Amino acid sequence: MKFGAMNNPVEPLGPQIDLFARMGFDFLDLTVEEPAAGPHRDDWSLTKRMLNDSGLGVVGHTGPYLPIANPSLRVRQAAWDELKASVDIASFMGAQVCTMHFLRWDSFVPFEDGVEMYVEGLFDLTAHGRDRGVRIAIENSPHNEHQLKPLREILHRVPGLGLLYDIGHGNVQTQRSLTEDYLFDLRDRLVHVHLSDNNGLEDSHLPPGAPKSGGLNVPKEFRRLRNFNYDGTVTLEVFGQRMWLNASLNYVKTIVANLP
Repeated sequence: MKFGAMNNPVEPLGPQIDLFARMGFDFLDLTVEEPAAGPHRDDWSLTKRMLNDSGLGVVGHTGPYLPIANPSLRVRQAAWDELKASVDIASFMGAQVCTMHFLRWDSFVPFEDGVEMYVEGLFDLTAHGRDRGVRIAIENSPHNEHQLKPLREILHRVPGLGLLYDIGHGNVQTQRSLTEDYLFDLRDRLVHVHLSDNNGLEDSHLPPGAPKSGGLNVPKEFRRLRNFNYDGTVTLEVFGQRMWLNASLNYVKTIVANLP
């Protein structure tokens, strides 16, 4: 497996690229997101040189704030156009995968209409990415009630779409980790993984193994990935002190090294 770290979009990119490389990460999970890493900056060429010099690979990510399931067609179209701009930057930076969020839709929107909004937008976005050598993947949210059904339907109807499975999201407000549920149904679409921990109540992006209660069985999660033959990219989406990120990398590398 290869391990990456995500930039904080509030902070300048350059120092973060340097830090992640010195920590020993394999790639940057580049969230193309305002305010400091939005797609319309004029210094992406400089950032690309920094990334190339660092030796890090790159996976693209997009902002969670775009209203891609807004009932207004004009608002929704503007949001999908902004996603395309982010995919353009991911492609320019060398990413072969760019991920986006599943954000549900307003409660008054019927299920089929909500799914159709995503299918319509994602058909266009996946074609846009394909023309640029980038595969689009959709991420499960921490709102787990009845989420697998629409994601399964969307992935079925958009053949080129991949799955970003966020293990931490699958532990929020659930009886148990949902990793096996998702991978049993969608393992053939899995292209990227996010990992952070939480207490089972909220998506707090803690270091793996940190919660006193309600957290993930981290070695078991990696065994599950291995059991489903996943050996790809994993982003440690750990927020807070950077030393936590460094400790998390050492922890998961030890786990993977000792897998049967």
